[in-house]
Amino acid sequence: MHDFSCTDAADMYYGVLAERVKFFKESKEGIEIMCRAMEDMRNQTLKEGAIDSAKRMLSDGILTLEKIAEYAGLSLDEVKKLKKE
Repeated sequence: MHDFSCTDAADMYYGVLAERVKFFKESKEGIEIMCRAMEDMRNQTLKEGAIDSAKRMLSDGILTLEKIAEYAGLSLDEVKKLKKE
């Protein structure tokens, strides 16, 4: 458990984990991989939020599918698919 609370790879006891942490924190390639992973996670979270918003708008039944797509930032096809579900 000690290694999971370390912020510096040099303080870790388990060599394999320390090497991977060092790679992702200190090498250009590792940093780029982590940046892409974080950006993908952020985009997924934004998409999930847009879908949740669209579902709430659909359940309200007031807005047109086109307006829901516009407000949620989804395509009309995505909104139509959510309506079928």
